[in-house]
Amino acid sequence: MLHLFTGLEFYTGLLLVLALLFVLFYEAINGFHDTANAVATVIYTRAMRAQFAVVMAGVFNFFGVLLGGVKRCLCNCAPIADRSFA
Repeated sequence: MLHLFTGLEFYTGLLLVLALLFVLFYEAINGFHDTANAVATVIYTRAMRAQFAVVMAGVFNFFGVLLGGVKRCLCNCAPIADRSFA
């Protein structure tokens, strides 16, 4: 797959790398904020203890990325005609 990038000019490749780094940084910050909001809500309402809420957030965030990535890969790689649900 890396052979697709062999003919690029230096500045085009640099812009692609910068765009990728920006997107990864944005996703990480967005994930931190979403997790903090969810954990703060259950702690503030005293629905869970703080330690348990943080551990659950970590576990479910990990499995969400893991399973979401697997689902996307399976949907994109499966030999099917209709990909409208992917």
